[in-house]
Amino acid sequence: MACTIRTRWNQMTVSIGVLVLLLGGCGDSPGLNASFDYVVPARFAVPDLRPSDEQGEYEIYTDGPLQPDTWRVHLSACASSGSIVRYRWRVDGEEVGVETRCDGFEYEFPAEGEYEVSLVVEESSGEEREQTSMIEVRDLLIFGLGDSYGSGEGSPDVKEFDEGGVQWQNRRCHRSAQSGQVRAAQMIEDADPHTSVTFVHLACSGGRIHRALLEPYLGIECDGEPFPAQIDRVAELAGDHEIDALFVSIGGNDINFSKVVEACILGEDCHLGTPMIDPLLERTASLVCGFLGSFEDECKSYLDPDVINLDSLDARTIFDIGSKAEYDENGQDLHQDGLDDLPTNYDDLGKAIVGSLGMDPARVYLTEIPDVTRDEFGDLCAWPTELPGYLESLRIAAQQVPGATKTEMEWASSYVLTELRAAMRAAANKNGWQFVEGVDSRFAGHGYCSDVAWLTRLQNTFQFQGDQNGALHPNLPGYGAYADAIVEAFDPAQ
Repeated sequence: MACTIRTRWNQMTVSIGVLVLLLGGCGDSPGLNASFDYVVPARFAVPDLRPSDEQGEYEIYTDGPLQPDTWRVHLSACASSGSIVRYRWRVDGEEVGVETRCDGFEYEFPAEGEYEVSLVVEESSGEEREQTSMIEVRDLLIFGLGDSYGSGEGSPDVKEFDEGGVQWQNRRCHRSAQSGQVRAAQMIEDADPHTSVTFVHLACSGGRIHRALLEPYLGIECDGEPFPAQIDRVAELAGDHEIDALFVSIGGNDINFSKVVEACILGEDCHLGTPMIDPLLERTASLVCGFLGSFEDECKSYLDPDVINLDSLDARTIFDIGSKAEYDENGQDLHQDGLDDLPTNYDDLGKAIVGSLGMDPARVYLTEIPDVTRDEFGDLCAWPTELPGYLESLRIAAQQVPGATKTEMEWASSYVLTELRAAMRAAANKNGWQFVEGVDSRFAGHGYCSDVAWLTRLQNTFQFQGDQNGALHPNLPGYGAYADAIVEAFDPAQ
């Protein structure tokens, strides 16, 4: 019913009911109404780093125990209206709390699942209103598995520069909170106040399907006891808890991608099957390593032609079948690597995920690897076969993959990365996994030699972490692109 206020204006009566309604009515208190919402407090947390000489072996990125005894939920009745003096809460028909303010009530639910929650609001007159709704207490248990692209290699939590020391969440695995898997878990946590996320980060730099996911692995810095197989560790930590997602980055080391890149850096025409040391290597080393201060010697040692094994420069063989020396007398590939073994390796992983974890394979998210061989114009990165004058050489050394010529990069783009992505997509389709596409398209224009590169360059990995391992891995924007692609593909209802 509209209000009418009469006022004297030239002896005329003016109805301004609309204005009164906009200003809040005729002075009567609003109708009594019960309304509530809930928030599952965030559990995701990046562990605090210890001093560099005491770095831990962090895995669990959560505030509190991995499997809490109860699940705390914050209930708010502040959307209710009226002159309310009391808020009464019931869970599954049992009264669990009485409050005199709308906010601040928390309840410890005994387990995840659906519960009937009722709110009764009461005015001083004794009049009451009630809302009853079903709420779901849900925590998403997510594991990050795989190799260096999953661990965060190339982007340590604390960078070296000249002093202070590089720090990782896990030193032996070069595991960083900058990883796309970690950042995706944080984004999923932040996106929905009705769920929380428990994230466990197990990816380890250098890992392969067998040597890391299915079998024990020493890590990229192998100075301790082997880590258990990642799949076994998932089973141990998850226990009877339902696994909501596995974020998986794997396959690059199975086809020896880092060794292929190294062969093209150190060798000449690495893809032709006739391995030769790059004759420009010494000059390349002086250009790339000359401004790294305390890590100049390590960089030059990596590019030293006197320590190179010619067999390590045959990139085509390394990619296709692994090393020829890795076969036994029966022709069996002892290391189960190379493109020829990759489909079988993926099949073995698929069987282990279903057999050991008993989970729905549709909850596995295998991330695409991007083509990093082109600049912002789509042109191939190219180290010249003859270096020009000094200043132009410095520019080239700062931006191009050292020693990798245009023909080598074209081979890497059109054959190596194309075949790897095809094998990944085929494995995802065959095993019922989600293939996280969109990584490659996001990286377009941000390859190694782009003005705005999303990759760690060779000189930067020595500068930031004191070794060559971070080269051609994403930097912070690159891992951000990975996180965006994972979040876009992730379906919490899966």
